[in-house]
Amino acid sequence: MTFFNLQNIEIVYIAIFYCMLSVFIYFKLRKPLSTTLSPKEKTKQVMVLMICLLLFSSFVVVSGGVLAHQDTAWHQVTVTSNELIPGRLIIYSLFYPLYFIVGGAMWLYASTRFEARDFETKFKTSLFCIVISPFMFLPSQDPSMMVISTDIWSILFRSSYWALMAVWISSLLYLISRLVMMVLRFSKFA
Repeated sequence: MTFFNLQNIEIVYIAIFYCMLSVFIYFKLRKPLSTTLSPKEKTKQVMVLMICLLLFSSFVVVSGGVLAHQDTAWHQVTVTSNELIPGRLIIYSLFYPLYFIVGGAMWLYASTRFEARDFETKFKTSLFCIVISPFMFLPSQDPSMMVISTDIWSILFRSSYWALMAVWISSLLYLISRLVMMVLRFSKFA
């Protein structure tokens, strides 16, 4: 029984769709807005970025926290080790492209809607960590990588995996706290 059978042409269609969506987002967000915005409009920009962060975080929780960790049950019922698992197929075909698209859109939005000084000092590094870190789930899709051993490579893999998870969480909390401080600063002027 096949859950997910894509032909080569369908993969091309999916790639074209994601590329067109990315180009649309790029052209929509590449032009900076005027720098003379009222505090209410600046607050709206911050809230849009916070909503995008919430959306992105929900993608990470669903793909990494739910779908990636449901594989244990599927591994117990699969007949062969190379059988397709629905959770992985959803992650690979839906969530990883969404990481690129939503993450890239957040980056473009923040770089074009906020002052260059604010973006460089407050958002650039943390946004980079937030967008790249969910790819930490890629090695966990290979069951042979998840075997606990005292081999030095296994220890290095595990420590880097958990360090990357800590970087993602701390970057997300840092960015949310910065955005909340900006909203509070703008509300003083309103």
